[in-house]
Amino acid sequence: SSKWQPGVKSIKQRQGVATKHLSSALSLPTENQSDNQLWKEVDWCAEQLELGLKTQKSTPKQAEEALRAIKTLRNDKAPLVKKRQVMRTLFGDYRKKMEEERCKQLKLMQAAAKSARIMEVEESIRNKNCQVVRKRSGVCRKTSQEEFRFNFF
Repeated sequence: SSKWQPGVKSIKQRQGVATKHLSSALSLPTENQSDNQLWKEVDWCAEQLELGLKTQKSTPKQAEEALRAIKTLRNDKAPLVKKRQVMRTLFGDYRKKMEEERCKQLKLMQAAAKSARIMEVEESIRNKNCQVVRKRSGVCRKTSQEEFRFNFF
């Protein structure tokens, strides 16, 4: 009964294929996710450079270098390798910095959410500030019978 039959896979072969598909689906990000992550990284680096130009005093040489880097990062035709090289040169481990900034922002939002107080507005105050506007049925604008023309001449 261990005879080979075309088109019939053993249970171990099927499990191996299923395991391989499952593990690749769970561990490796899809191409779309990788693209999204890449563009987030490029945008973050470009925004950091733009923010630095606006808020920090820099020498003309530094400003020129930052502008050149922004131009490279925003250019759709620039090769990916060039963009990564620019990001690595200017920011070092930019992924780590992005994660640190994300954690910092998350902590700030959590602190703001904790300190926020929700107060119920009394019904008398709600009714006092509430206005209902209804369209009157009898009033309507009269439209001009003349055709509109620009008076250029």
